[in-house]
Amino acid sequence: MAILITGGKGFVGAGLADFLKKTGQKVILLENNIANKKEILNFKNDEPIETIVHLAGVISGKNRETFRQINIEGTRNITELGQKLQVKKIIFISSLRVLSSLSDPYIDSKREAEKIVVGSNLPYVILRPSLIYGPGDNKNITQLARLMKRLPVVPVFNFRWQPIFINDLVEAIVKCLVLPNSQIINMAGRETVSYKDIIDRLRAKGLKAIVINAPRFWSLLLRFFSYFPFSPLTNWQVKTLLADEIFPEYYWYDLLNIKSAPFSEGLDKLLKNL
Repeated sequence: MAILITGGKGFVGAGLADFLKKTGQKVILLENNIANKKEILNFKNDEPIETIVHLAGVISGKNRETFRQINIEGTRNITELGQKLQVKKIIFISSLRVLSSLSDPYIDSKREAEKIVVGSNLPYVILRPSLIYGPGDNKNITQLARLMKRLPVVPVFNFRWQPIFINDLVEAIVKCLVLPNSQIINMAGRETVSYKDIIDRLRAKGLKAIVINAPRFWSLLLRFFSYFPFSPLTNWQVKTLLADEIFPEYYWYDLLNIKSAPFSEGLDKLLKNL
């Protein structure tokens, strides 16, 4: 029996696939466009699929329709494939941001995708991780570290993160392969770290960019530029980023018997792979 992974070449998917292969598990990466229903439902494999781990999705972008096609309709297509293959379980990686008081295309699409998984009649486990970091990522903390290596000055914004180390999420997914079904697990990082704290830690590791501490000014500037076509962030992404929402700890690591990595340890591993 094999495990089918969507998004298997992404940050989390690649880490999960490598881990499973090292344990001798048969892994199949679904590389088809999950928004293409015909292509997905025509998927064939010689070996029976026991579990689908659904990771594929979009987390950023300016086109709301893309979120609908990939995160919502793509998830619907994957659940229909699961029904066709008669899988024993689907593990869906959602986001802790579905618990946010905010509404944006990403959050809304993940909320709707969860409803599709729950209503599919497939045995399921849904994981809702917070921000994920670690070797192999090219966003968030990794992106900040690379900017600090290149730029002489770095602005400080007034928001906080609850980061989860990639290895902890991979271990959680593996534990879910044998976890009882019909569970939704909220996964906030054990440590809440501010943007400034992360910059200070990176500076202590040798990234000596000068810090400009004017959070209100930089926040207003970020909001202003988000309205321009050349901005990498949309207005709603900036609003979500600066909302500074912090979630309860949830103790998911006790439920799954995982010794989660301290942020300092995970940061060291990330920096070694820059």
